[in-house]
Amino acid sequence: MNNNPSPKQSSLTRKTIVGAAWLLLWRIVTRSLGFVSTLILARLLLPSDFGLIAMATTFSYGIEAFSQLGLQEALIRRREEGLDLHHTAFTMQVGRALTTGLMIAAAAPAAGWWFSEPRLVTVVLVLAAQTVLNGLENVGIVEYRRAMRFDVQFTLMSVPRLAGFVITVGCALAWRSYWALLAGMLVYSAVRVAMSYWLHPFRPRLRLVRWRELARFSFWTWAAALASLVWDRCDPFVLGPAFGTAKLGLYLMAMQIAWLPMTELVAPAAEALFAAFSRAQKDGAASLHLAPEVAGIVLLGVAPVVLTLSAASGPIVEVLLGSKWVEAWPIVAMLSWAGIFSPFSFICSMALVANGDVRRNFVARVIVSAVKLAALLGAVSLTSDPIVIAAVTASCVAVESVTFFTFLLHGKGSTRLRQATGNLARVMLATGFAAVIVNWSGLGWHSGGGSTGVNLTRGFLIAGMSTGVFGLVVLLSWQVAGRPEGAEKRLSRMAWAWFEGFRASRSFGYGR
Repeated sequence: MNNNPSPKQSSLTRKTIVGAAWLLLWRIVTRSLGFVSTLILARLLLPSDFGLIAMATTFSYGIEAFSQLGLQEALIRRREEGLDLHHTAFTMQVGRALTTGLMIAAAAPAAGWWFSEPRLVTVVLVLAAQTVLNGLENVGIVEYRRAMRFDVQFTLMSVPRLAGFVITVGCALAWRSYWALLAGMLVYSAVRVAMSYWLHPFRPRLRLVRWRELARFSFWTWAAALASLVWDRCDPFVLGPAFGTAKLGLYLMAMQIAWLPMTELVAPAAEALFAAFSRAQKDGAASLHLAPEVAGIVLLGVAPVVLTLSAASGPIVEVLLGSKWVEAWPIVAMLSWAGIFSPFSFICSMALVANGDVRRNFVARVIVSAVKLAALLGAVSLTSDPIVIAAVTASCVAVESVTFFTFLLHGKGSTRLRQATGNLARVMLATGFAAVIVNWSGLGWHSGGGSTGVNLTRGFLIAGMSTGVFGLVVLLSWQVAGRPEGAEKRLSRMAWAWFEGFRASRSFGYGR
């Protein structure tokens, strides 16, 4: 049996990877604003300010998840053209936002009671207003995702984030209060809504003529969103009453730093892949089996970043956040390992939804969310040590990734499974070997100390050592395995094609 990819499949994979790379680059630029904002705010505000906002957003987003309808995903996957679906989607979106905003406002006193924090009532009311504002966004902008217009998506992401950045930092300098975070969130939403109408000419009307079509697809997407809510938001909900605002803020800041590879690298790539997989599915091309290979390619880039982040967590926290956050570095070191398998969970989940297998995606979400919630509840009942909780969380993320990986490959053939697991085994071997070398050198897994220059030097040395050893071991193990099909071979083909194109262009220019 010939297991080599067909020309059509190779073209699909190449376009998918290139599209993901462009969106990834643009997302890095735009998300950098949010990251820089976090670093500045960490020095202006207290951990308790971040903990308070985390409690409020967890409560409000928990209610909001019950009304998530997956309307944009349904519009992206549609085959026919026409505006009736867009009008219907906007009407459903506005109705959902108004209903949810009222529910959040009515439940504000309950939030203060659950977390024993009376300030939460006012904060939750502000978030209820933000929910209504978000519901006014122009659904026409989904066409840019469907057409893979990454330039427009870049504008839509960057301008609101820049406005929110300026307002948040300015208010933090003036107020030194958690109200700066709320002001930035409101400005971000308002600017994004305005940009959605400026960038796309579609003007929605209130209609519900095709609500049944949207509802059929959206049910399983809605159910999966509820399961995802448990996964994404159970940490503050479970840990908040046990930790308090200050300790919770410390833990969540450490989580934000530790999960940068997932939020800034893997998630943007998965977002681009959703549009690519959806287009392939509408064109009649089999794209589901490409997800493990593409995830393997992303994994090759993410693994050394995760290792570096864990080993250099002490200097990173000292340089980026300052001395008042020093207790966060062991939590960062532990939580960062959660990102090692994340390409499989993000990309496989996107592939399942894009190909219409939303039920399987829902079942996987339920499994991993139940495991994480049970593990956190059990851990909190035994200890309130953030490092232990971080270890539990990292393990649960690994379970999530393996679960999605298994669900995607189930019934897809043993060849695909061998290729994917072989790539994963080589990455794990390289990561483990590089971790041993970094630890043996005495550079890794220590708290930050000394000047900023010393910390930066340690960080760069760890990054260079981790990346170099990892790349060498992956290459050698792939050669020993007989250079099998998979992520490594796909990357080598793309690199060679790029080199040939570059050499040809240089020769042409010289001849002229």
